[in-house]
Amino acid sequence: MKGPDNHMHWWLGVADLLGHGLQHGAVKLKRVHLSIADESFRVLETIPVTRSGSRLVRACHHSVSHVSYTSVSLAGRAVADLAGSLRSRVATAPVN
Repeated sequence: MKGPDNHMHWWLGVADLLGHGLQHGAVKLKRVHLSIADESFRVLETIPVTRSGSRLVRACHHSVSHVSYTSVSLAGRAVADLAGSLRSRVATAPVN
C-alpha cells in the first residue's frame, strides 16, 4: 500500500499485534503464576500451625491475581479492538 495512510496502517497493525500479545500473554502468565503460588500454599497447608492462615492468604492472593491479570488482559483486548476499528475506518476513508 502506498500513500499517506501507509504509516497509519503499519502502526495500527503494530498496536493490534501488541494488544493481542498483551491479552493472551496475561492469560498464560496468570496460569503460570497461580500454579507456582499453589505449590507454596500446598506446602503451608501441610503444616498444622500455618494451615488456617495460608488458606486466607491463598484466597486473597488468588483474588488479587485474578483481578490484576484480568485487567491487563482486558486492556490488551481494548487496544486490539480499538486498533482494528481504526484500521477499518482508515481503510474505508475517502482518498483526497
